[in-house]
Amino acid sequence: MELGSLFTKVIALGTLFEDVLLIALLLLYLMRNPIATMLYRWSARHALILGFLMSASATIGSLLYSEVVGFPACILCWTQRIFMYPMMFLFALAFYRKDGNIFVYTLLLSLIGGSVALYQWIKDMLASYSHTTLPCPAVSDLPSCDKIFVFEYGYITIPMFALTAFIVIALVSYFAIRSRKNEQ
Repeated sequence: MELGSLFTKVIALGTLFEDVLLIALLLLYLMRNPIATMLYRWSARHALILGFLMSASATIGSLLYSEVVGFPACILCWTQRIFMYPMMFLFALAFYRKDGNIFVYTLLLSLIGGSVALYQWIKDMLASYSHTTLPCPAVSDLPSCDKIFVFEYGYITIPMFALTAFIVIALVSYFAIRSRKNEQ
């Protein structure tokens, strides 16, 4: 198995695990299960390191795909990178300085980047499962957004990798903000 295929299988499996975990957490929350409260508190306490690990993984993963595997990044991919890459440095600096005041910024960055990832993922799913398409912004020097390089488990594409990362970062940022407000 070549490096690109192995990397894709590992990342896709991790994304599947995270997506199942997110759905399970949502169900626990809706059922008012105490496990959800415990996980919320744990995530809020460890939000800086969780945010750093997720944003660093997403940043390194996107660079490996474009620079090592050779998948060119389209304008939508670059837009998502604009919102993901700075978060790795924000989380690292905040962790180093023990500064919990970044979560409003990381929440906003992840919501905007996640919206772009969601649009691209919906575009990919419509192209894969129907005859409906959504427009792909055309930029002369960048490749088309219409090519789907990864398609695993019937729904996981590169935009889903990013969307899952943005959702996790948004949640831990929100939990940290909410936890800080409850402490005051």
